[in-house]
Amino acid sequence: MSEPKKIPEPPVTLPCEICRDLLPLVQDGVASPESEAAVRAHLQHCEACRALWPEAGENPAPAPLPDDEKVVRKLRDRVNGWLLTFIACGLIWGMASSRLQFLNGLLFVLIFPFVSGFTYWMGGRVWRAIPPLAAVLWAVFNLVDTRRYFVPEPSGTIAWIVSALAGAAVVAALCLIGALAAALLKYAFGGKTK
Repeated sequence: MSEPKKIPEPPVTLPCEICRDLLPLVQDGVASPESEAAVRAHLQHCEACRALWPEAGENPAPAPLPDDEKVVRKLRDRVNGWLLTFIACGLIWGMASSRLQFLNGLLFVLIFPFVSGFTYWMGGRVWRAIPPLAAVLWAVFNLVDTRRYFVPEPSGTIAWIVSALAGAAVVAALCLIGALAAALLKYAFGGKTK
């Protein structure tokens, strides 16, 4: 009969390199009991390694884990910052492309739904601000830019205002269409809608 194998005892003294490799695992509380015992034994005799973990002599607790809520909030703030930049650039590009004669405004018709749809896909509730914001920007942009094309009589002024408001309604509708398309795509690909 063979004798059962004995589990070797951890070495009394570890080389400093191995101790330094194991030290983060011991600090995080994920090292095996044997490794932890060997590291603690080494730290009692080695001043250089003990300097890497001053509280080793006391009853050390594992390093605190990062607060998940703070990490998620920080990540969400970063994404929202990029999303707001994307929205601003997209709306400005949409306004500018409405004046281009490129494919009779096809670019204009595609930009607003894309901006709104992408924001819906990425940003949750932020997309809700895009249709009214785009409508207001469109109305202001057209009221400032198109006054010279209408006669200064009251009927011309009314036509000028109605033209700007009708365009604003179209832009808001395009944004809503983009958000609806994104919601349908998100649903089709198994994403959760809010």
